[in-house]
Amino acid sequence: MSSYNLPAAIGSANATGAESITIGNNPATTNNNGNLTDSAGNLQTDFVWGNFPAQPNDERTDGTAVEVVANNAAQNKSWSGYSVKPSARLNASLGNHSDIEADWANFPSFVEAAGNYMVTAASGNGTTVTYTSQNKLAAGDSVNITGLTASAYNLSAATVATATPLKFTVTNAANAGEITGQWYGKVEKTTARTAADGAGIGYIVVPSVVGNTTAVALDTLKDSGYEAANITTATAATNLRTSITRFNATSTTAATIYATSANTNYPVGTKVTIVAGTPAGSSPVNPPAYAVGTFTVTAVASGNITVSGTGFTVADTTGINSTLNLAGLEATIKSQSVAAGTASVASTATITVTPYAAATVS
Repeated sequence: MSSYNLPAAIGSANATGAESITIGNNPATTNNNGNLTDSAGNLQTDFVWGNFPAQPNDERTDGTAVEVVANNAAQNKSWSGYSVKPSARLNASLGNHSDIEADWANFPSFVEAAGNYMVTAASGNGTTVTYTSQNKLAAGDSVNITGLTASAYNLSAATVATATPLKFTVTNAANAGEITGQWYGKVEKTTARTAADGAGIGYIVVPSVVGNTTAVALDTLKDSGYEAANITTATAATNLRTSITRFNATSTTAATIYATSANTNYPVGTKVTIVAGTPAGSSPVNPPAYAVGTFTVTAVASGNITVSGTGFTVADTTGINSTLNLAGLEATIKSQSVAAGTASVASTATITVTPYAAATVS
């Protein structure tokens, strides 16, 4: 008899799981409890707790767009229909796949997996190889690393030198540069029960893309593990030039800029431009020459921002009344919907980035 901690879930009309899929095409019935069964009398179950093994729905795809090739394409113009290539990965956000794949193995005993985790990036310096992987490894563990595009980083029986929940290192002379965006990289402890133990789903530590160009931001997000289909670029943010009144260079590399709404228009990390326009009034004051250019915002306060740069002259220029001054740098990212540094974000999660529009004058 099977025991359950939760009510049995209803499976697909074709039945689910490796055992039931072979008979899923036969008519299903309903048992005395009102649960659907397949033609062998087994519950059409996606997942249950107890001594009944998990039966994930084999018909699920990962939810991303499939590759569709029309019959008029040059390479298959003689075909009568379409060529469809679905994804090879399940959608980790559905059912209990994340629990099954990330933490447990050896069904139906529910023994915690010995370790088999996804690797999303790697780099070497000739002495140490560092792998990006959300893991539960520890120094001294013996691991096999496979599936990476740089074969030098695919190691057998390598000893873990250091490990954190997000990265681990091994001592090895491999040096194939930095590789990112690895979808099929895997690290498995050599003591894992099977090759499928704790296979893991992809998790992301969200990078900061504020201040990057839109193209670089999208590439960075994909390299970190986000699915391309789940990255959205919002309508460009309004970018009105505002007159600055003061440029206080406190060092040769830092200055505080005073301008209307500067603290709300330009968050930390964004890039801003300063241009000199036509001074207004009877006592024209332009920003100093070293203040004209593109800078990165390093701090925000009420009514002002601090920027980093080079070649500033330590001076406090006040009374600036040039008509064209401060704006965000066009096509660089003003904000991201998920904060940089957020960890344990599924690769199937969504994120939106918002760039600055071209600067305009009100």
